This record gives sequence, C-alpha cells and structure tokens, in this order.
Amino acid sequence: MSHSLHQQTKTAASVRSYARALQIIGLAIAYFATGKLGTFLAIPPGYATAVWPPSGIALAGILIYGYRVWPGIFLGSFLVNLAISLAGSTSSETLTAVIISLAICVGATLQAIGGAYLVRRFAGFPNALIREKDVFLFFFYGGMVGAMVNSTIAVSVLVLVERIPAVNFLTNWAIWWMGDTLGIFIFTPLVLIWLQQSSESWRNRRLTITLPIITLFTLTTGAVFYESQSNSVQLKLDLKQHTTELKGALEESISAHISALRSLGSFYSASIAVDREEFRTFTSQSLANFQGIQALEWSPIIPFSEREAFENSLKKAGYPNVKITERNAAKQVSPAGVRPEYIPVSFVEPYKGNEKALGYDLYSNDIRREAINRARDTGEIAATARITLIQGNDTQYGILAFMPIYHKGSHQTLEERRQHISGYVLAVFRGGDIVTAALKDQNLERLSYQLIDESAPIEEQLLFASDPLAFKPLILREKGLFGKDFSLVSHF
Repeated sequence: MSHSLHQQTKTAASVRSYARALQIIGLAIAYFATGKLGTFLAIPPGYATAVWPPSGIALAGILIYGYRVWPGIFLGSFLVNLAISLAGSTSSETLTAVIISLAICVGATLQAIGGAYLVRRFAGFPNALIREKDVFLFFFYGGMVGAMVNSTIAVSVLVLVERIPAVNFLTNWAIWWMGDTLGIFIFTPLVLIWLQQSSESWRNRRLTITLPIITLFTLTTGAVFYESQSNSVQLKLDLKQHTTELKGALEESISAHISALRSLGSFYSASIAVDREEFRTFTSQSLANFQGIQALEWSPIIPFSEREAFENSLKKAGYPNVKITERNAAKQVSPAGVRPEYIPVSFVEPYKGNEKALGYDLYSNDIRREAINRARDTGEIAATARITLIQGNDTQYGILAFMPIYHKGSHQTLEERRQHISGYVLAVFRGGDIVTAALKDQNLERLSYQLIDESAPIEEQLLFASDPLAFKPLILREKGLFGKDFSLVSHF
C-alpha cells in the first residue's frame, strides 16, 4: 500500500513537471511569436514599439501559471530581441547584441514577475475584475507601474552601449513604457479570459470583452501604421531637400579648393622661373581663404645626377639638414635610395607644420606615384587615394592632388608629355575641413554624413565621417505590414 502511494506521488510529480515544462515552452513560443508581430510597430533602432503584445502575454502567463514559468518569458524575450540586435550588426558587434538581448530579457522577466506581485498585493487578484476599482488597480499596478521596469532597464543599457543617443533617452523610455503598457492593457485580459477555465464569470464575458479589445488593437495598429507611413514620407522628402542643398554646397567647396591649385599651376606655366619668396607670396592668399588646404607644394623632376646640387640648394635656402628622403619599411624617414630620378618637395607653404614634407620624394610612395603618373600622362589634375595626415593639430584623412607642369613647347601627345614634364604643383587637402567649411551654414540637425571615395578599395573609401561611431542609417519600412526595411540614406 505504501509502495503504491509512493508510486502515485512520483507519477503525479512527473506529470506536474511535464505540465510545467510545456507551460514554459508554450509561454516562450507565445512571447516570441507576438514579439515578431510587435516588431512591425517598432521605431528605429527597432526595440521600442507603439504596442508590445508580449508584455501582456508575459504578465498573464505569470498570473495563470505562477512565478515558476518565468524561464519561458526569459527565453522568448532573448530570442526575439537577439534577432533585433543582430539586424544590421557586424560580426564585431555580436557580443554587444547578446548583452543587449540579455539585459532586455532580464527586464522583461522582472517586469512580469513584479507586475504579477503588484496586482496580487494591491489589486486583490485573483478576482473577477468586475468592479471599476478592481479594474483600475489591476491596470494601474500591472500596466502603468509594472511597465516601468523593462523600459528603464532596457533603454539605460541601449544608451550605455551607444545604440541610441543619450539625448533620446526620455523619448525612447516613454515609447517603450507606452508600448508595454498598451500591450498589458490589451493582451493580458484577452489571455486571462480565454485561459482561466475555472472562473465562470470570466467565461461568460469572453465575447463582450474580446470584441472591444480586438477592435482597440486593430484601431491602434492602424493608427500607428498611418502615422509611421506619414512620417516616412516626410522624412524622405526632408532628406531629399537636405541632400540637394548639401550636394550643392560641397561641390562648390571642392571646386573652390581645386581652383586654388589650378591658379598655382597657371602661375607656374606663365613664369620662366619661380623662386621661394614668389611661391610664398602667391600661395598666401589661397591658404588664408581655404581652410581645407593643409599645404601647397612644388616638386620638380630631379635626375640622380642633379641630386647633390638640389640638396645644396636647400642648404643655401636655409635648410642645412634637409636631404631627399623616403620612408623605409618601418615607416621611418631616411635618405632616399639610388634611383634614376626623384620628385622631392622643393617648396612647401605653410612651412610650419609641414617641415617633414620638405625634401620628401613623392615618387617613392606607391599611392603618390600612381597619381603622379596619371597626372603626367593625362595633363590633368590627378588625386591620390586617401592618406592619413599627421602634420596638423589633429589626425584626419586627406588626399594629394597633383597638377603637372611641362617645359615650354608642345605636350599634346602622351610621348610629348612624358618627355617635357618639368614637375608638379600639388595641394594637400584635408577631407574633414573641406566638408566642414562647405556645410558650416547648413542645417545638419539629426543628419549623419560621410565623404567617401568610391573608386578606392572598400576599406579605404572613407575620407570623413560626421559621426566617429559606426555609421548606422535610420531604418524605415515600406508600406504594408510585411513591407521590407530600407535605409534612410542618400548618395550623391
């Protein structure tokens, strides 16, 4: 008899364990499924939503099955938020995505447990929620108060990991709180009324409660989509207007900076010879007017046979320690090796801040050599791929632009240009300062922008970025519940 009782007890315990496991799994599935539905109502970057159904599912699950089903909320929340966190993230951001997902699922779990405790403690639940006072207390403590938990935890973490700006904390917190609150208002009663089989008062009110709730959710969803689409259209129109203005300003700035180099080239072409003082006088105005110019330089063609004479001329000009130099394999400046010819920097203005450039053989560097040869063969200005400028007060990317100067005579053909090349005038441009100068009078609020060189390898295309953090464009959704996402970004 005792053995039989023990066996029955053991069997009952096993049944309860299986039942609890099914409840946990079912709650996780319900949370994940309704979470995917809720993401269609999300605002960028995809975490806070206008209505978050899983918050109501989670609270109802705890109220019906007890606190021990919390792992279902944790698992369902982790899976749905991990999918959001990984969307558009690089492999290096995977750890951050996992941390965000863990923080949110902890917040969601604590919120459901806390909300259930509050409605049991202060709203007298379980009860039929027939009296107005009981209904008010249920929604106040379970929804309005309880929903503060996850909004506070989640938005704080998102700010800490820089997924959203700190200035947007209150906005995102309010939307998150409102989404969770509405999710509880709508879905918790809906789940309770259909799953609480033991209460006749709940069963008798199924249709009278379900229809208004479904209507409320439908109207809310429709309003959110309408507002979202209206905002998307307006954002796209605003972006188009902004980019048109920015494009014109940037093109004007780049053209003006290039004109300074063309003027210097025309000055050389019209002169028999230009000495150091004339070079300084001519370039002073351009350097004063264009903040994006790091330096203007003159680099002649120097055969190996004239190397010593060139270095002696630099000594006579007041630079006794300057030689023709290059950078060795260790990126250190050293005397240039033996080569048939050199293209060293002979004049550089301003000299202060660009001392390292004087005497440097531009032809010793692959990036500069490619642009030099292109300028010589085409007779046009040629620019390098990006280089890192370290002469100034800060480090930023820049480019060198070369304009070829030929000896007097014809240089119409490729052969003539190669035979008659005399040297190069060049400008060292700072990409960031050119963009800053161009856009100083523009309205740049809420805009992130980049200057890229699309002809360069992908890893070397970035010349300037307004945001030092990774560039993450705003994501919008096309019309319709299942419309695909697209980036709010413009190229010109």
